Amino acid sequence: MTKLTPMRWFVILAAITIGLALGLPPDPHAVQQLHTSSTAYRVAVAALLIPYVIIWYFSFYTFAKLQEYSTPLKDTKDGAAFQKITTGMGVLAFSLVIPTALSLILSAIAVHNSGFRTAAIIINNYAGIFPGLTACLLLYNGARALLRTAKGGVEKLDLRWHIPWFLLFSIAFSHLTIENHYRWHPYHLSLWLLIATFITPYLYAWMLGLLSVYDLNLYAKTVSGSLYRQAIKRFAIGIRVVIAASIAIQFVNVTLGQRIGKSLGVILLVDYVLLIIAIIGLGLMALGTKKLKQFEGI
Repeated sequence: MTKLTPMRWFVILAAITIGLALGLPPDPHAVQQLHTSSTAYRVAVAALLIPYVIIWYFSFYTFAKLQEYSTPLKDTKDGAAFQKITTGMGVLAFSLVIPTALSLILSAIAVHNSGFRTAAIIINNYAGIFPGLTACLLLYNGARALLRTAKGGVEKLDLRWHIPWFLLFSIAFSHLTIENHYRWHPYHLSLWLLIATFITPYLYAWMLGLLSVYDLNLYAKTVSGSLYRQAIKRFAIGIRVVIAASIAIQFVNVTLGQRIGKSLGVILLVDYVLLIIAIIGLGLMALGTKKLKQFEGI
């Protein structure tokens, strides 16, 4: 039986999602809201598929390279740490494509059953949040475990300099999200559910991701070999850029989402800019893992 490698999973899931995106009929509600035609809507969907496919490719490529690198290390002191990082990257890769396919299916169901539209929105939101949170938690646990294997003293994170700005950022994000909730009610949740199951998971995931970056950078300072050090640092920078893209996407959603929602051209422009940021981050992660494999061969 042929093993489903990460790259084979990419091909299968990408083919399914592209087929759904181009094969399912356009949502008449979305077409009417955007004041466009079904043909223009399909062209816009096809245009957005290009950066999405690139994002999926880089995520599964990174997962594949980490898997190749970490499997032979399972009996070494840092093998368990790399296994956690690999699993986290795998969850992240699947969480980037499966919710997209699920969203297309739920939207198609909602077209024929208008009463299902609210449930579809809620399911789509949660399908994107919790797998991403799981991925960040696994990446953080892996980075922390990797740091524990470092030789010599390791400097500790001085939270006095980081808690204030993260608190300010959290307050700003929470305020804008709640304001958006009262103005447009796009999440179809009560206020407390919005705070507990939407705002808090996003903030926690971003915090874990940033702590992962910090631990990986500290670990890179303790290891020998410039190529290995560069690989770890590039992977960490990639995580940072991906988090920045995630933050930017959410801030656009809560500040501009409803305002630009009736302009197809503006939506495409904003989405492309944000998706390019995500591509850069995942590309850096892919380059980092590629360097890890090069280091292994030396």
